[in-house]
Amino acid sequence: MSDYRAAPRTVVEACFDPQGTASLAYVYDLAAAAGLADQPVRLAIRRLEAAGVLRQEGRGRKGRLLLTDTGRLRTDQDAQLIALAYAQDAGRAPWDGRWRLHTFSVPEQHRPERDALRAALTRLGAAPLTPGAYLSPHDLRAELVTETSESTVGDYLITAEATRLTGPGFTDPTSIAERLWPAADTVQAYRPLADALARQPLTPDPDELVVAALELADAFSRALEQDPLLPPELRPTPWPPAQLRRAFQDRWTAIRLRAPDLSLFRAFDTPGAPSA
Repeated sequence: MSDYRAAPRTVVEACFDPQGTASLAYVYDLAAAAGLADQPVRLAIRRLEAAGVLRQEGRGRKGRLLLTDTGRLRTDQDAQLIALAYAQDAGRAPWDGRWRLHTFSVPEQHRPERDALRAALTRLGAAPLTPGAYLSPHDLRAELVTETSESTVGDYLITAEATRLTGPGFTDPTSIAERLWPAADTVQAYRPLADALARQPLTPDPDELVVAALELADAFSRALEQDPLLPPELRPTPWPPAQLRRAFQDRWTAIRLRAPDLSLFRAFDTPGAPSA
Protein backbone atom coordinates (compact mmCIF):
# COMPACT_ATOMS: atom_id res chain seq x y z
CA MET A 1 0.00 0.00 0.00
CA SER A 2 1.01 3.65 -0.34
CA ASP A 3 2.00 6.10 2.39
CA TYR A 4 -1.36 7.82 1.93
CA ARG A 5 -3.09 9.15 5.03
CA ALA A 6 -6.78 9.87 4.76
CA ALA A 7 -8.00 13.34 5.65
CA PRO A 8 -9.68 13.10 9.07
CA ARG A 9 -12.81 14.74 7.67
CA THR A 10 -13.03 12.03 5.00
CA VAL A 11 -12.90 9.36 7.69
CA VAL A 12 -15.67 11.02 9.71
CA GLU A 13 -17.92 11.53 6.70
CA ALA A 14 -17.35 7.93 5.58
CA CYS A 15 -18.83 6.53 8.78
CA PHE A 16 -22.41 7.76 8.51
CA ASP A 17 -25.05 5.17 7.75
CA PRO A 18 -28.08 5.89 5.51
CA GLN A 19 -29.94 7.21 8.57
CA GLY A 20 -27.26 9.87 9.18
CA THR A 21 -25.75 8.27 12.30
CA ALA A 22 -22.16 7.28 13.02
CA SER A 23 -20.84 5.41 16.04
CA LEU A 24 -17.76 7.10 17.50
CA ALA A 25 -16.28 3.66 18.13
CA TYR A 26 -16.54 2.96 14.41
CA VAL A 27 -15.10 6.40 13.55
CA TYR A 28 -12.02 5.84 15.69
CA ASP A 29 -11.57 2.23 14.56
CA LEU A 30 -11.71 3.29 10.92
CA ALA A 31 -9.28 6.13 11.59
CA ALA A 32 -6.85 3.74 13.24
CA ALA A 33 -7.08 1.38 10.25
CA ALA A 34 -6.21 4.36 8.05
CA GLY A 35 -3.19 5.24 10.19
CA LEU A 36 -4.71 8.28 11.93
CA ALA A 37 -4.44 9.15 15.61
CA ASP A 38 -7.54 10.08 17.61
CA GLN A 39 -6.63 13.75 18.10
CA PRO A 40 -6.91 14.93 14.45
CA VAL A 41 -10.18 13.03 14.17
CA ARG A 42 -11.55 14.76 17.28
CA LEU A 43 -10.48 18.09 15.79
CA ALA A 44 -12.26 17.30 12.52
CA ILE A 45 -15.42 16.42 14.46
CA ARG A 46 -15.26 19.73 16.35
CA ARG A 47 -14.84 21.67 13.12
CA LEU A 48 -17.76 19.90 11.44
CA GLU A 49 -19.87 20.50 14.54
CA ALA A 50 -18.94 24.20 14.53
CA ALA A 51 -19.93 24.38 10.86
CA GLY A 52 -23.34 22.93 11.73
CA VAL A 53 -22.82 19.76 9.72
CA LEU A 54 -23.18 17.32 12.62
CA ARG A 55 -23.79 17.11 16.35
CA GLN A 56 -22.31 14.76 18.89
CA GLU A 57 -24.23 12.81 21.49
CA GLY A 58 -22.28 11.22 24.32
CA ARG A 59 -18.55 11.14 24.83
CA GLY A 60 -15.78 8.73 24.03
CA ARG A 61 -16.27 5.54 22.07
CA LYS A 62 -19.81 5.07 23.39
CA GLY A 63 -21.00 8.30 21.79
CA ARG A 64 -22.35 8.88 18.33
CA LEU A 65 -22.51 11.54 15.63
CA LEU A 66 -25.71 12.71 13.98
CA LEU A 67 -25.97 14.63 10.74
CA THR A 68 -27.89 17.89 11.11
CA ASP A 69 -30.33 19.17 8.52
CA THR A 70 -27.44 21.21 7.13
CA GLY A 71 -25.25 18.12 6.97
CA ARG A 72 -27.94 16.10 5.24
CA LEU A 73 -28.50 18.91 2.79
CA ARG A 74 -24.80 19.09 1.95
CA THR A 75 -24.71 15.31 1.48
CA ASP A 76 -27.70 15.51 -0.85
CA GLN A 77 -26.07 18.32 -2.85
CA ASP A 78 -22.86 16.34 -3.19
CA ALA A 79 -24.87 13.37 -4.43
CA GLN A 80 -26.59 15.58 -7.00
CA LEU A 81 -23.24 16.84 -8.29
CA ILE A 82 -21.98 13.29 -8.66
CA ALA A 83 -25.16 12.33 -10.48
CA LEU A 84 -24.76 15.32 -12.82
CA ALA A 85 -21.15 14.38 -13.57
CA TYR A 86 -22.08 10.84 -14.59
CA ALA A 87 -25.18 11.95 -16.48
CA GLN A 88 -23.07 14.35 -18.55
CA ASP A 89 -20.42 11.69 -19.12
CA ALA A 90 -23.11 9.34 -20.44
CA GLY A 91 -24.68 11.97 -22.70
CA ARG A 92 -27.89 12.07 -20.63
CA ALA A 93 -27.62 15.79 -19.79
CA PRO A 94 -26.88 17.66 -23.03
CA TRP A 95 -26.21 21.39 -22.88
CA ASP A 96 -29.03 23.60 -24.14
CA GLY A 97 -26.56 26.18 -25.48
CA ARG A 98 -27.53 28.85 -22.96
CA TRP A 99 -25.19 30.80 -20.70
CA ARG A 100 -26.53 31.84 -17.30
CA LEU A 101 -25.40 35.14 -15.81
CA HIS A 102 -25.81 35.52 -12.05
CA THR A 103 -25.29 39.05 -10.74
CA PHE A 104 -25.81 40.71 -7.39
CA SER A 105 -25.13 43.94 -5.55
CA VAL A 106 -25.39 43.61 -1.78
CA PRO A 107 -25.04 46.58 0.61
CA GLU A 108 -22.04 46.52 2.93
CA GLN A 109 -24.28 46.15 5.99
CA HIS A 110 -25.38 42.81 4.56
CA ARG A 111 -21.88 41.59 3.83
CA PRO A 112 -22.48 38.04 5.19
CA GLU A 113 -25.15 37.51 2.54
CA ARG A 114 -22.81 38.81 -0.16
CA ASP A 115 -20.06 36.48 1.02
CA ALA A 116 -22.51 33.57 1.11
CA LEU A 117 -23.54 34.21 -2.50
CA ARG A 118 -19.92 34.38 -3.65
CA ALA A 119 -19.01 31.19 -1.81
CA ALA A 120 -22.04 29.33 -3.14
CA LEU A 121 -21.44 30.41 -6.74
CA THR A 122 -17.80 29.37 -6.48
CA ARG A 123 -18.68 26.00 -4.96
CA LEU A 124 -21.21 25.42 -7.74
CA GLY A 125 -18.57 26.04 -10.42
CA ALA A 126 -19.59 29.50 -11.66
CA ALA A 127 -16.75 31.75 -12.89
CA PRO A 128 -16.44 35.48 -12.06
CA LEU A 129 -16.70 37.84 -15.01
CA THR A 130 -16.59 41.07 -13.00
CA PRO A 131 -17.15 41.77 -9.27
CA GLY A 132 -20.65 40.58 -8.50
CA ALA A 133 -21.19 38.88 -11.87
CA TYR A 134 -20.72 35.14 -12.37
CA LEU A 135 -21.19 32.94 -15.43
CA SER A 136 -22.23 29.31 -15.71
CA PRO A 137 -23.66 27.04 -18.41
CA HIS A 138 -25.99 25.73 -15.69
CA ASP A 139 -29.04 27.32 -14.09
CA LEU A 140 -27.91 27.60 -10.46
CA ARG A 141 -30.78 29.55 -8.94
CA ALA A 142 -32.40 26.62 -7.12
CA GLU A 143 -29.04 25.47 -5.74
CA LEU A 144 -28.24 29.02 -4.62
CA VAL A 145 -31.50 29.18 -2.68
CA THR A 146 -30.51 25.96 -0.94
CA GLU A 147 -26.93 27.08 -0.26
CA THR A 148 -27.85 30.57 1.00
CA SER A 149 -31.54 31.35 1.57
CA GLU A 150 -34.65 32.16 -0.41
CA SER A 151 -34.60 35.71 0.94
CA THR A 152 -30.96 36.29 -0.05
CA VAL A 153 -31.58 35.09 -3.59
CA GLY A 154 -34.91 36.88 -3.83
CA ASP A 155 -33.54 40.20 -2.55
CA TYR A 156 -30.21 40.39 -4.36
CA LEU A 157 -29.73 37.92 -7.20
CA ILE A 158 -30.44 38.84 -10.82
CA THR A 159 -30.20 36.10 -13.44
CA ALA A 160 -30.19 36.27 -17.22
CA GLU A 161 -29.77 33.80 -20.07
CA ALA A 162 -27.96 34.28 -23.37
CA THR A 163 -27.07 32.14 -26.35
CA ARG A 164 -24.39 34.59 -27.50
CA LEU A 165 -21.62 36.03 -25.37
CA THR A 166 -18.90 38.34 -26.65
CA GLY A 167 -15.90 39.96 -25.03
CA PRO A 168 -12.09 39.80 -24.92
CA GLY A 169 -11.19 36.29 -26.03
CA PHE A 170 -14.84 35.27 -26.18
CA THR A 171 -15.25 34.08 -29.75
CA ASP A 172 -17.21 30.85 -29.33
CA PRO A 173 -18.49 28.63 -26.50
CA THR A 174 -15.36 26.47 -26.27
CA SER A 175 -13.06 29.51 -26.15
CA ILE A 176 -15.24 31.00 -23.42
CA ALA A 177 -14.99 27.76 -21.45
CA GLU A 178 -11.22 27.60 -21.86
CA ARG A 179 -10.76 31.22 -20.81
CA LEU A 180 -12.93 30.99 -17.70
CA TRP A 181 -12.43 27.33 -16.75
CA PRO A 182 -9.04 26.24 -18.17
CA ALA A 183 -9.08 22.56 -19.05
CA ALA A 184 -5.56 22.05 -17.68
CA ASP A 185 -6.62 23.16 -14.19
CA THR A 186 -9.47 20.67 -14.07
CA VAL A 187 -7.34 17.84 -15.45
CA GLN A 188 -4.70 18.61 -12.81
CA ALA A 189 -7.33 18.40 -10.06
CA TYR A 190 -7.86 14.75 -11.03
CA ARG A 191 -4.15 13.87 -10.86
CA PRO A 192 -4.36 12.51 -7.27
CA LEU A 193 -7.25 10.27 -8.35
CA ALA A 194 -5.26 9.02 -11.33
CA ASP A 195 -2.30 8.31 -9.04
CA ALA A 196 -4.51 6.48 -6.53
CA LEU A 197 -6.01 4.30 -9.26
CA ALA A 198 -2.56 3.51 -10.65
CA ARG A 199 -1.07 2.28 -7.41
CA GLN A 200 -3.94 0.31 -5.88
CA PRO A 201 -3.99 -3.44 -6.44
CA LEU A 202 -7.06 -5.28 -5.17
CA THR A 203 -6.34 -7.10 -1.94
CA PRO A 204 -8.34 -9.53 0.22
CA ASP A 205 -7.08 -7.88 3.43
CA PRO A 206 -10.04 -6.02 5.06
CA ASP A 207 -7.89 -3.24 6.55
CA GLU A 208 -6.16 -2.61 3.23
CA LEU A 209 -9.53 -2.50 1.48
CA VAL A 210 -10.67 0.19 3.91
CA VAL A 211 -7.55 2.28 3.31
CA ALA A 212 -7.86 1.83 -0.46
CA ALA A 213 -11.50 2.90 -0.37
CA LEU A 214 -10.69 5.96 1.75
CA GLU A 215 -7.91 7.01 -0.58
CA LEU A 216 -10.15 6.71 -3.63
CA ALA A 217 -13.06 8.49 -1.95
CA ASP A 218 -10.80 11.30 -0.75
CA ALA A 219 -9.20 11.82 -4.17
CA PHE A 220 -12.54 11.61 -5.97
CA SER A 221 -14.19 14.11 -3.61
CA ARG A 222 -11.32 16.59 -3.85
CA ALA A 223 -11.32 16.41 -7.65
CA LEU A 224 -15.05 16.95 -7.87
CA GLU A 225 -14.84 19.97 -5.57
CA GLN A 226 -12.54 21.64 -8.11
CA ASP A 227 -14.43 20.52 -11.22
CA PRO A 228 -16.97 23.06 -12.56
CA LEU A 229 -18.67 20.15 -14.36
CA LEU A 230 -19.00 21.94 -17.66
CA PRO A 231 -21.12 20.14 -20.27
CA PRO A 232 -19.05 17.81 -22.49
CA GLU A 233 -19.85 20.05 -25.46
CA LEU A 234 -17.50 22.65 -23.93
CA ARG A 235 -14.57 20.28 -23.26
CA PRO A 236 -12.04 18.48 -25.48
CA THR A 237 -12.73 14.92 -26.56
CA PRO A 238 -11.72 12.58 -25.04
CA TRP A 239 -12.04 14.28 -21.67
CA PRO A 240 -9.62 12.79 -19.06
CA PRO A 241 -11.78 13.55 -15.98
CA ALA A 242 -14.69 11.62 -17.51
CA GLN A 243 -12.38 8.67 -18.17
CA LEU A 244 -11.10 8.79 -14.60
CA ARG A 245 -14.61 8.94 -13.17
CA ARG A 246 -15.45 5.75 -15.05
CA ALA A 247 -12.23 4.11 -13.84
CA PHE A 248 -13.07 5.18 -10.29
CA GLN A 249 -16.53 3.65 -10.53
CA ASP A 250 -15.14 0.38 -11.87
CA ARG A 251 -12.57 0.16 -9.06
CA TRP A 252 -15.10 1.24 -6.43
CA THR A 253 -17.52 -1.48 -7.51
CA ALA A 254 -14.75 -4.10 -7.42
CA ILE A 255 -13.71 -3.05 -3.91
CA ARG A 256 -17.28 -2.94 -2.70
CA LEU A 257 -17.90 -6.50 -3.84
CA ARG A 258 -15.16 -7.60 -1.44
CA ALA A 259 -16.92 -6.04 1.57
CA PRO A 260 -20.59 -5.36 0.70
CA ASP A 261 -21.72 -4.81 4.30
CA LEU A 262 -19.18 -2.16 5.28
CA SER A 263 -20.97 1.15 5.82
CA LEU A 264 -17.96 3.05 4.49
CA PHE A 265 -18.74 1.89 0.97
CA ARG A 266 -22.42 2.78 1.20
CA ALA A 267 -21.50 6.28 2.39
CA PHE A 268 -19.43 6.94 -0.72
CA ASP A 269 -21.62 5.28 -3.34
CA THR A 270 -21.92 7.34 -6.50
CA PRO A 271 -25.57 7.89 -7.46
CA GLY A 272 -26.10 8.17 -11.17
CA ALA A 273 -22.89 6.35 -11.97
CA PRO A 274 -22.96 3.50 -14.46
CA SER A 275 -22.86 0.02 -13.03
CA ALA A 276 -19.74 -1.97 -13.65
